Amino acid sequence: MIKTLIVDDETHCINRLLHLIERRPNTFEVISTCRTVEAAIDVVKNNQVDLVFLDIEIKDKTGFDFLRQVEHIYFNTIFTTAFDNYAIKAFKYSAFDYLMKPIDVDEFNESIERLSKTSAKSQKNIQVKGLLENVEQKQPNLLTISSVEGFETIPVANIVHLEASGNYTYIHTDDTKKTVTKPIKFYQDLLDKDLFFKCHKSHLIKLDQVKNYHKGKQAYVVMTNGNQVPIAVRRKDEFLGRFN
Repeated sequence: MIKTLIVDDETHCINRLLHLIERRPNTFEVISTCRTVEAAIDVVKNNQVDLVFLDIEIKDKTGFDFLRQVEHIYFNTIFTTAFDNYAIKAFKYSAFDYLMKPIDVDEFNESIERLSKTSAKSQKNIQVKGLLENVEQKQPNLLTISSVEGFETIPVANIVHLEASGNYTYIHTDDTKKTVTKPIKFYQDLLDKDLFFKCHKSHLIKLDQVKNYHKGKQAYVVMTNGNQVPIAVRRKDEFLGRFN
């Protein structure tokens, strides 16, 4: 049973979640429903909680205020929001799940299925730290990826290029290569298009990390980490235009 806390200041939103939870018998044990940040903090201090459904705007505070005040994050968090542009990019950068209100039953079930596949709850504090930093930035600075131990953050400034491998992506930095279980399109849509350029169907490069360009029938670039990345013929002119 997933010991669950719901934090929302609107009764009808709490009731909607309770209804969806009831549709999955023997999955959840609702510990409490809270309408204030203060009440929610008290619950997690005094109870074992596995999952928090967390509204963003809670009276005069936010779900981020709640996370800032919890000394040790040991639970999973799924944000619920009626604002489709409110911190959504920060959620994606930080590997947090979220549900748009009114919450759809299929999206709810998909979110719970993803939750069941996540690794152990260690390093939740790292994930939250990344989120809180990202939500305060116009353009998020930390990319959170899942690892065997839990979560790992990579400064966007350290990324050199990304390489597709089926439904996986390799994230290359100066001295590391991380494998993540998301397709490259996820990162193409997520990362700042002023900084990153898809030069090939399998490659997304960070433009300020290009060291050399080699023209020819099969043009390619050498990145600052020494890796060679091909430039597709149909994308060569656009690539060169980014440097004019």
